[in-house]
Amino acid sequence: AMNNWIEGMMKATGGYVTTWDVVNEAISGGGNDGEGFYVLQSASNAGADAANNFYWQDYLGSEDYVRIVVAAARKYYAENGGVKPLKLFINDYNLESTWDNNQKAKSLVHWIEKWESDGVTKIDGIGTQMHVTYNADAAKQQKQEEHVVKMFEILAKSGKLVKVSELDMGYVDESGTTVLTKDMTEEQHKAMAEYYKFIVKKYFEIIPVAQQYGITQWCATDAPGAPGDSNWRGGEPVGLWDSNYNRKHTYAGFADGLAGK
Repeated sequence: AMNNWIEGMMKATGGYVTTWDVVNEAISGGGNDGEGFYVLQSASNAGADAANNFYWQDYLGSEDYVRIVVAAARKYYAENGGVKPLKLFINDYNLESTWDNNQKAKSLVHWIEKWESDGVTKIDGIGTQMHVTYNADAAKQQKQEEHVVKMFEILAKSGKLVKVSELDMGYVDESGTTVLTKDMTEEQHKAMAEYYKFIVKKYFEIIPVAQQYGITQWCATDAPGAPGDSNWRGGEPVGLWDSNYNRKHTYAGFADGLAGK
């Protein structure tokens, strides 16, 4: 089934798609693999989600399944017109986590080293999703920023290409309550812009040029409506543009980060 899927995707894209998230969200948020790192996602640790999800590693093995995927991707890419270098990424979320001192980022790098230890498997890069939130509590916000820096340092040290794959941002007030777009003040928007600038600048400061693969903004515009009206962070100020495609302060913050201001 996996081979059929990968072969079909490579046939459909005919070699013109040269970069893939070959595996997504493989690392769990807990457990111990015996070496002090998180275990992989599994039906055994997914809780209520287990009934709705399928985990390849439960059937193909924690070490082998990624090797199988990578080998298949490279094989079918080459067989279907792929001639440019193929870049394969492992993508995951909460790599900037404060509550466990970036343990998930450390675990992902550990697992990549383990998958590549066969001397054959080659994973080109790491994608960090970064669905972040600006926190109006200054101490908590400072801690978040410190762990963004630590994450970039961990990823840089891996030697892999690094891309911010799904960057977006919400806002919580000092009590930890999510603030919806309709209730945001201009000062709150400006605070979010500064956090965007911080993240983008730190990416370029910490990730070596040869490892920089880029930044993808997850939400072009703010999420529509109230919670429940959108599949993602409903009613939150997640965009660089508002719902009418007017540039926001966050657009300026992102641009300033790119400019190194």
